[in-house]
Amino acid sequence: MIIQKEALIPLQQVPDRLRERFPALSFPGGQMVQEAADYLNVSPSDLFFNPKKDSAPFVYYKDVVFIELPEVLTVDELELTKMKMKIKQTHISLKRFVKQKEWKRLFLFMDPRILLPAYDELVNEIPEDQKEEVLQAIRRRLGTGR
Repeated sequence: MIIQKEALIPLQQVPDRLRERFPALSFPGGQMVQEAADYLNVSPSDLFFNPKKDSAPFVYYKDVVFIELPEVLTVDELELTKMKMKIKQTHISLKRFVKQKEWKRLFLFMDPRILLPAYDELVNEIPEDQKEEVLQAIRRRLGTGR
């Protein structure tokens, strides 16, 4: 499964008609989204709803960091699931790989559902002599190559 950022809906902009299609979900209101973003130390614009069934319904997606969030988006639940630390540590690790030009490690570390969109986004930064190795790593992780 590939997740395209364009297919996600910013949590603060989920229309009522779409909320009605998912009655079992407890959609956070604007204030709750802001409180969650403040607690996570992220922008509310990086919090999304994924209407497809290929991830948790609520996700954090910024740059090449994709993390599923709990279905109840309260500060208590975010604390319980250690989301703040997870987001921070994932950003630190991925930034380190980019800074050290460890492109294969970067793609081995990130969520496999965003590998192809991330490659498209970063392809111009990856040195030519590493592109084939990175593509092989992506293929292996996606189960499409050796």
